[in-house]
Amino acid sequence: MRIAQCIEVPLFDHGGVEVLVRELIRELHADKVETFLVTTAPLTKEQSASLPGIKKVFVWDNQAPPSSEGNRLSGWLKLNQVNLVHFHLGGTYSWWSRSWKNCPIPRLSRAGITCVSTNHGAFSIFDCVASYRPWWFKLLALLPCWPSKLHQLSQVAWESTVSQHDFLAVRRWFFPMRRRFIQLYHSKLKGDEYSSPPHPGGPEVPPGPYILCLGTVGIRKGQDYLVDAFLKVADEVRDWNLVIAGRHGQRVTVEKIERLLGGSPHSSRVMILPHVPDGLADQLLRHSSIFAMPSLREGLGLSLQEAMYAGCACIGSKVGGIPDLIKHQKTGLLVRPADPEELAQALLKLIFDGTLRSQLAKEARKSMLERKMTSRNMANTYLKLYRKNLRTLN
Repeated sequence: MRIAQCIEVPLFDHGGVEVLVRELIRELHADKVETFLVTTAPLTKEQSASLPGIKKVFVWDNQAPPSSEGNRLSGWLKLNQVNLVHFHLGGTYSWWSRSWKNCPIPRLSRAGITCVSTNHGAFSIFDCVASYRPWWFKLLALLPCWPSKLHQLSQVAWESTVSQHDFLAVRRWFFPMRRRFIQLYHSKLKGDEYSSPPHPGGPEVPPGPYILCLGTVGIRKGQDYLVDAFLKVADEVRDWNLVIAGRHGQRVTVEKIERLLGGSPHSSRVMILPHVPDGLADQLLRHSSIFAMPSLREGLGLSLQEAMYAGCACIGSKVGGIPDLIKHQKTGLLVRPADPEELAQALLKLIFDGTLRSQLAKEARKSMLERKMTSRNMANTYLKLYRKNLRTLN
């Protein structure tokens, strides 16, 4: 079987979509699936060696007209006898699906090539334009963008979503095509992580109890609200620290955190670790007492999945797919997004109630094991869907 995996950014960037597509390629390779990669940057020799399932790479040129690139892609897919093309959308209107003319999916469909898609983040029906635009402008933008998205959906066998929240949202937004949507959970986990006792912490793992937030530092992730919440309770919990781990994705958030810390006597208790390698991320998760995901928008939350597998007591915002993972007061605590006061109270609740902390951590890991949120299950589900589509064609 030859499957094309299409991603709008370099495959080895640090975002969740890139991580999941890499895991999908690895898992499908074990099932003897040949991957034909469509991406915006060529792979290095080292990157290619780490993903032996990739047979060939098509580099999409973002500087060229999308229509000409779509035609070039169509010819390349036919030349390589690709059976099915899977587009990965970083958001609802990605891959030019807001544009009737420029989206490559209808173009490939007209050429007789079967397409499917995955929406990795159904954040808003208005994501077709920049968030800073006024509401009247966003409403006007929907006039051409909404039917264009419907047109894209009409040309795929199905579009999957990564959470129940997203599934219900897109079925509501694009109701004429609601039957095209399916939902399946995505994961990078193998399922046996964190089953062995943790190793002693290294020099970069802070001593004593700490709260961990793991992920790209940026506006959408809400780390500045977590820092604000921690500083509100720092006087009451003097033996606790906060660790913000992840690459500095957006400077504006880093600067806001720096301003918060600049006037605080507790700034030394907030550790910011950029560009955290996988080994250190694993150690931080194993040794953290509380994990916090204060996101303002979230598809599902890969690092939250890891934290729950690791047996952390977790706090998350009531946004996106986070409530799919956290059941309030059973497998973690849920708080309103962008509310440092409520987040601070949740931190205090877990810090002062060790029994609750242990209970939530135990139930979190148990729930993840029961639901089998692993990369293997993700790939198995996709493989069944691919085969079903190919049987229908034959």
